[in-house]
Amino acid sequence: MANVTPGYTFTGTADPITFVKLNLIAQPTVAIGNDEVTSAMIASGNTYESAVLANGTTIQQATRLEETYSTVTFTPPIAMTFTATEGNTRRIVCTGSTACTINAATAPRAGYVLRISFTTDATGGNVITFGTNFKSTGTYTLTTASKYYSIVFVSDGTNLIELSRTAAAG
Repeated sequence: MANVTPGYTFTGTADPITFVKLNLIAQPTVAIGNDEVTSAMIASGNTYESAVLANGTTIQQATRLEETYSTVTFTPPIAMTFTATEGNTRRIVCTGSTACTINAATAPRAGYVLRISFTTDATGGNVITFGTNFKSTGTYTLTTASKYYSIVFVSDGTNLIELSRTAAAG
């Protein structure tokens, strides 16, 4: 059973009650044993507000952050960062037959899956190179105009390692 230690122990009925003796200004010490609190006790009655990410996605209690999506501006080189507001699915809109390198300042936690979706404009011919903290099978040439391409990486905690890539779709 939890024990509460107040700041003062009363000595009898003639002892006057004061704020100092009741310890209303300071916090009492509460000692709880290891087996006295269960996860059900901690979780009960908690309420969480929905968060709205920078890209407008509303995160509800049941939304996994890995399931969020963001668009990355195509300005070479593209620096990938990994925060809760960006999610693990990125859309990169490619324009003007450009060559670009994608770098990651740090690799996310081991097991993190990064999906990158590219769209090409009417020009096509974009060449993507994966640089810092990426291990890929080579450059990704997005030759066909007005199509979708996708590539998937998984993190080992040190690098993002390529799992798969698609040809032009759509």
